[in-house]
Amino acid sequence: MPGSSNIEGLYVHVPFCDGKCHYCAFYSVPYTRERGESWLAAVIMEWEASRADLTPLALDTVFIGGGTPSLLPPDLLERLVKTIRDEMGSGNPIREWTCEANPGSLDSERLDLMKSHGVNRISLGIQSLQDEVLCRLGRRHTLHDIQDSVRAILAAGFTNWNLDLIACVPGVTLPAWRETLHAAVQLGAPHISVYALTREEGTRLAQEHRSGRPTLLDDDDQLQMLEEAEKILVAAGLNRYEISNYARPGFECQHNLSCWRGGNYLGLGCAASSRVGARRWSNKADLDLYTNILNPGTNPREQWQAIREHSETLSPETDAVERLIFGLRMAEGIELNVILGHTGLEHSSIGCRWRTVLERLSREGLLVSTGGRWRLTGKGRAMADHVAVELIP
Repeated sequence: MPGSSNIEGLYVHVPFCDGKCHYCAFYSVPYTRERGESWLAAVIMEWEASRADLTPLALDTVFIGGGTPSLLPPDLLERLVKTIRDEMGSGNPIREWTCEANPGSLDSERLDLMKSHGVNRISLGIQSLQDEVLCRLGRRHTLHDIQDSVRAILAAGFTNWNLDLIACVPGVTLPAWRETLHAAVQLGAPHISVYALTREEGTRLAQEHRSGRPTLLDDDDQLQMLEEAEKILVAAGLNRYEISNYARPGFECQHNLSCWRGGNYLGLGCAASSRVGARRWSNKADLDLYTNILNPGTNPREQWQAIREHSETLSPETDAVERLIFGLRMAEGIELNVILGHTGLEHSSIGCRWRTVLERLSREGLLVSTGGRWRLTGKGRAMADHVAVELIP
């Protein structure tokens, strides 16, 4: 599909993991050398096909996620990052290049080769700093592994790095959660993400729930845990720039910010999603199918469509409501007039409806407007899902 919009972001989905965590519903498979080789060859072919059909390509950010990218052996990891770097060329520097990693599979060799090829940000999925909680979540690393990984990140010279934490785990008391937050701050990460535990279909957590075991905290307890995270992390100098993300000034995740603002991004790999202009599509979550279709014996431009599971053209209304909902999750908020103008709805009746809804939510204490920019209040952040539902036509 030819595109007339700049593609600013690249996302590469690495589908491999060393075992399913109890809460994880993302597509992943165990790593083998054969799978790794076939996957990388298919990703490179998809990259080449997309380069031929999607122009102009002016990458500002790259995000390699998963799965567990740090499970890739050093030679495959180097081939992946070198391909991206070489294709972009020296005249197109990538401002932010993130690679996700898990403690226990991250080492100095992987970190050094990533840094040498342009990766400048690491996102470390620690989830907790207590071994008992890690075991409860089905994680396979320990506090010792986390400490080793952080030391390796710093020794490799990375100054931009993130820690992922999971909040609201049943059985974790408020004092224990405070201890985890303070310990995370002490590690020195300039960016910390805090996600409330959710129960997704197909996970062990969902199975436990059906058997009668408590798997989630009630709403009041969840709110208390998340408020405690905000209190401690903001006091430590990390601003809450998005509902689930905290960062020191200048260390906000630029890739995610671009996506939340409706920027164009290309996804590579099985289960990866893309958005270019009003077009959005996702690849089928099936590694065998993906590698069978995209292989050296096929024409990648002809087979590119065959790996897609879903493709749609966003209506102006859908585009606008997504920009509203994602924009309100950010501390910067949204300018309704800008969104309506961008989507061509400035004279539509739906614009009038949204103004009415925003004003009502403001009277209810969920939103505040300053200079034409709408932002969630503290109460609004706690009820962000309710705000989103109110804005959906």
